[in-house]
Amino acid sequence: MNWESKLDSVLTAADDSMAKIKERLHTRGDAAKDFRFDLAPVRKVAPYDDTSACKPASLYAPPTYLHAVQVTSEDMVNLSSQLLSQAKMITSLHQAIGRLERDRDLHLQRIQSLEDEVRRFGASRGADVSEAHLERKIEGLRQELSSELRHLEDRVRDSATRGSSPSLRSAASILQEVNETKRLIWKEYECLRRDSDYMRQRLRRQEDDVLRQISEGQELKRVQEKNATALERILSSHQAQTQEMDRTRSDTQSLQRELQHIRSAIGELRENMRSLEGKVCAQRARRQRPERRLSARRRELSRSSSSSSDDDRSQICLADISSEDTSYSFGAAAEVSRASREQSIASKNGSRRSALSDDDGDLDESSDSGPELNFSDL
Repeated sequence: MNWESKLDSVLTAADDSMAKIKERLHTRGDAAKDFRFDLAPVRKVAPYDDTSACKPASLYAPPTYLHAVQVTSEDMVNLSSQLLSQAKMITSLHQAIGRLERDRDLHLQRIQSLEDEVRRFGASRGADVSEAHLERKIEGLRQELSSELRHLEDRVRDSATRGSSPSLRSAASILQEVNETKRLIWKEYECLRRDSDYMRQRLRRQEDDVLRQISEGQELKRVQEKNATALERILSSHQAQTQEMDRTRSDTQSLQRELQHIRSAIGELRENMRSLEGKVCAQRARRQRPERRLSARRRELSRSSSSSSDDDRSQICLADISSEDTSYSFGAAAEVSRASREQSIASKNGSRRSALSDDDGDLDESSDSGPELNFSDL
């Protein structure tokens, strides 16, 4: 990832800066060792203290030690040269400490930039940095700084023990500055340690959040799969229903066509019924005329039969007045005439009944066909 490459570049830059600091300190340490080697034989030869050498000879040296004073003038020259070399060494140490402080500031700035990068990457939830790797880097930097500071302290102590009183004062000040820088560096390290702990806790919380989001995403995925299966079932059922609706629609259309055919047939049958009813009514009207005529004839026949019966009765009464022979002849004649009349009436009634039965048969046929048509109409 991009942030991992940036972190590696920052750490490599910090390592390079530490290597440069080591090289500078080692080179200055070698120079200090050279100065110390120059100082060592002088200290062995000098039989007196530096303070006595710095004081005037007329005040402290008695007149009998003129040869000693002449001898120590050369030593004074050597001592002055040594003091100058020590002053140069101290200035070089001051410069080295200044460079070390500048390198420390640069290193702190880079650590701050690294912390900002890590925070930014952690805020964007892309922080996948190995905590062990980061801890090892910080621990290595701390050990290197502590070792360099110890080495510097040892060199300052050596130079202080081997130098003069002004050099001792400067070494003490240098040691104090080194201790101060060490304290500041330790404080910065503690701050970085706390920040790293905070970052670790934040990363753990973010990891928990990511795991929870992953579980929620998996649960949401399962729910979506269930919804997808349910939707597929619904779509399949909808397709089946649409097919069933199409079949029912086609069936209803066919039924509607059949109903239209049936209605057209019923209309035709109604027209036929109306025409048949008109024909039947016409036939009835035609057949009612002979029935009226027959009823009039029946009335006439009944009237004629009643008049003939009265005549017969009158004839029978007259026959009673006559003799028995005449009564017998008249009775036989009346019986013959009555039988003939009854036969003629029966024949007429039979013909009329046959005609009426034919008409009734036609009417029955029309009435039978009428209900059938009405039933089909329903």
